[in-house]
Amino acid sequence: MLVRTLLILVMLAPAAALAAVTNASVQREGDAFVLSWESKRPVTVGMTTDLTMKSKVLKKKHKAQSFSVELDVEDRPYFTLDDGRGEPVIVAERLLPLEGGRNFRDLGGYSTSEGQHVKWGKVYRSGVMVGLTDADYNYLSGLGIKTVCDLREREERESEPTEWRAEPAASYVTWNYASENNKLMAELFAGGVPSPEQSRDVMIELYHEIAYDHAPRYEFMFDQLASGNIPLAFNCSAGKDRAGTGAALILSALGVERDQIVHDYSLSETYVDYIAEFTKAAAESGEDSPYAFLAQLPVEVMAPLMRSDPAYIEATFAVLEEKYGSVLSFIQTELNVTDEELRSIRAQLLE
Repeated sequence: MLVRTLLILVMLAPAAALAAVTNASVQREGDAFVLSWESKRPVTVGMTTDLTMKSKVLKKKHKAQSFSVELDVEDRPYFTLDDGRGEPVIVAERLLPLEGGRNFRDLGGYSTSEGQHVKWGKVYRSGVMVGLTDADYNYLSGLGIKTVCDLREREERESEPTEWRAEPAASYVTWNYASENNKLMAELFAGGVPSPEQSRDVMIELYHEIAYDHAPRYEFMFDQLASGNIPLAFNCSAGKDRAGTGAALILSALGVERDQIVHDYSLSETYVDYIAEFTKAAAESGEDSPYAFLAQLPVEVMAPLMRSDPAYIEATFAVLEEKYGSVLSFIQTELNVTDEELRSIRAQLLE
């Protein structure tokens, strides 16, 4: 009786739940793309530059849990990992291989509690885009981005302007506002150079406010997603605080597992050495640099301000859950995302 019941449950289980390929990732090492994954079965590795087309087989029934290949392609490659059960797992580079800009990456690939995955190539998060080269824009043109939401204040945009010129032309959206978070930073330095502990404490406090402070901009982003104006990219300056919170809200709305949302948030400091980057920018631009003041701080004081510490985004989750019961309730209450819009967003961004 028990065996029969288990067989019935297996037959009724969705294909996604049966998929044996997990923890798939792609890293670029020189000219090679290095894939890794976990699976108890041989995996057929494929590649495509167009997710609407069938992938080309690179390796059939590969028994190892890694695979390296050099590709001569101009467009972005997406890899498929097929263990013979259910739909193949799709994986791509998370951090885009750009010469300029900062922390431009794809939110695809994360799994939900319902066994679905976020589609690759639909939503991107980024930091400042100044310095994107002609080659970068050629690459970005291949992504077909329709909407760019620049979350920075006017002064930030004037200091490090984005000259978006990927084709086809995207809707580039900005806002003029004065952030309440600036007051927290002003208070932090009002009494002189703070301690590292004070720097970290103010970051926690800042993350209690970001979702509220930038609600109008996040609401607009959700409207764009619900209306199908995708692929969509959004950015702030560092690409970790305002953009990181926005990414966490989107992934939460999609039902992505919390540990993966926190992981995505934490990747910023893996991809960017903020202390080195801001110090270099300040040295090159002198007093005109928006990072000049930060670069003068002792490293131990600056470090907490530059981190993508999981505790920061957890602080956001904690304050939203305390007041609204869940992050999703905040999204629907304060960002005015209706049930219909939520269904539309999930239908477009999940597979």
